[in-house]
Amino acid sequence: MKVLIGIEHELLRYGLIQLLKDIQPVEYMVEASDTEQFIDSLRKYEFDLTVANTTLPGAGGLPVLISELKNLSPGTKRVLMLGNPGGAPESYSEDSGLEGAFYHGATLDELMEFFQRILKGETAFLHAGKSRHQPGNDNQESHLLSDREKEIFHMKVRGFSVKDTASILKISPKTVENHRRNIRRKLSIGRNSEWFEWGKKLGLL
Repeated sequence: MKVLIGIEHELLRYGLIQLLKDIQPVEYMVEASDTEQFIDSLRKYEFDLTVANTTLPGAGGLPVLISELKNLSPGTKRVLMLGNPGGAPESYSEDSGLEGAFYHGATLDELMEFFQRILKGETAFLHAGKSRHQPGNDNQESHLLSDREKEIFHMKVRGFSVKDTASILKISPKTVENHRRNIRRKLSIGRNSEWFEWGKKLGLL
């Protein structure tokens, strides 16, 4: 996967980069901290995914960014990071044809699920505290967990340690721990036996 990240805050940019690497192998990653760098990179390289902060500083601001993003090839997935949770993320798709939008305050679990849907070719909008996407309805129990969470769930009930899981999936032990914590929260798991009960229920055993 070829990715362009346009976020001015270094910590946010770093965190998103690590998250994307955990979801899918990255061939190359280009970082931009202002509008000029972002647009220059768009014109120089080809990308599978672009992520731009709506508050990215520089000449022209958001209108210029969206204008440039509209000109990308149909195969490029274009996503915006929003700062104001009071707005409607869908409006960006309606106005500019982008594939998705999310808020920078989203949790790791929400972002994992959001980008997995984007990379599958879905149009996704991550509201403050709630993810919405099209098409389909994900209220079924089989969709409670993201694909990565299902992998980690399966390895957990098969007896793999955090360290072994991280090594096999080529992610950090900290990420594995975060996923396990999110799984416990989503499924309200309190005892080890409940992992196996849920495994049977979700068809992961």
